[in-house]
Amino acid sequence: MPDFMSDEDRMIEILIKHRDLKRFVIKKLKEEGISCQETTKNDPKGDILIVNPEDVARVKEIINQMQNKSN
Repeated sequence: MPDFMSDEDRMIEILIKHRDLKRFVIKKLKEEGISCQETTKNDPKGDILIVNPEDVARVKEIINQMQNKSN
């Protein structure tokens, strides 16, 4: 690999991090019993579909807890 990162290299790195974070969140939600799945084709509504609307409040709580742990 070259000593510098091209613009494409940086974009690929960002996409890999995004993919890995999305997979991590989906895994955690499923561990909590929340039915969810990855969206496709750059869905304008987001990257993760929460199947049951009544789970949305719990998902927000879980995401907030994850953010607090990372800070």
